[in-house]
Amino acid sequence: MKKVVILLLFIAFVSCKTDQGQSYTGDFVYYAEAAVFQSGNDIHGVVLDDKADEVAKQAKAFQKDPTDMVKIEVLGELIPKAENEEGWPFKLKINKIVSIKALDPNKNDIIKLGK
Repeated sequence: MKKVVILLLFIAFVSCKTDQGQSYTGDFVYYAEAAVFQSGNDIHGVVLDDKADEVAKQAKAFQKDPTDMVKIEVLGELIPKAENEEGWPFKLKINKIVSIKALDPNKNDIIKLGK
């Protein structure tokens, strides 16, 4: 019985240490000192930190233009914006990058302006 309790405590401790948030999959773009994450009809700003910079750097390999979105899967958390802050109601704070890839080339719902 004592071994079971120790094992459960160990699992709980490890789970807390490795929990880096919820999984989010969607489209990401970083342009002109702003980053946006879209999943379905939900759009969120992105907390601009080292992880967001890392996603933006890796995304360049899949972009033809700087404004092209990429598909990402990350672990993170949604943070409500401050009352006096402009923008979407929530910002995505990225804690861990799971994957980054190009959008489906058959997806044709992107509008390009100025071309």
